[in-house]
Parts: sequence; C-alpha cells; structure tokens
Amino acid sequence: MSQITLRDMPEVLDHQLRSLAKKNHNSLNKTIQVILLEALGLSENENKKRDLSDLAGLWSQEEFDEFEKNTAIFEDIDDEIWS
Repeated sequence: MSQITLRDMPEVLDHQLRSLAKKNHNSLNKTIQVILLEALGLSENENKKRDLSDLAGLWSQEEFDEFEKNTAIFEDIDDEIWS
C-alpha cells in the first residue's frame, strides 16, 4: 500500500478528524480512509441507498386510495378544449 502525507492541515479539520477517530474508537489513519472511501463512493457499506426513501417516506394503502380518488378528475380529457 502507498502512503500519503497531508501538509498544512487546517486546525479545524485536524480537530474534527481526531474527534471522529476517538468517538469511533479508530485510528486517525483508519478514520481518514473510511471518509475518503465513502466520499468517493468506494465503500462497501451495504446500507448505501440511492433513493429518497428516507426523505419521502411511504404511503399507507388508505393514503394511496385517497390520493387516487382526489386526483381522478385529472384523468378526464375535456374534448372541447382539445378538439
């Protein structure tokens, strides 16, 4: 494996990295590796999602049925307008 040296590390970044390493009971080196792998999309994290399900949530069948009922009017084509 190769090595990388980072110079002129901003103090705030150094502090955050060390705090994260301590919190996760990892070495500073391992912490930086994990962050870089995740940032580059190379981690083997099985929980990785590529959707918005955490933000959007899910509808119950009752909510879906109500939505369908309330939007059914938009399915009708007004022939007078489109003729």
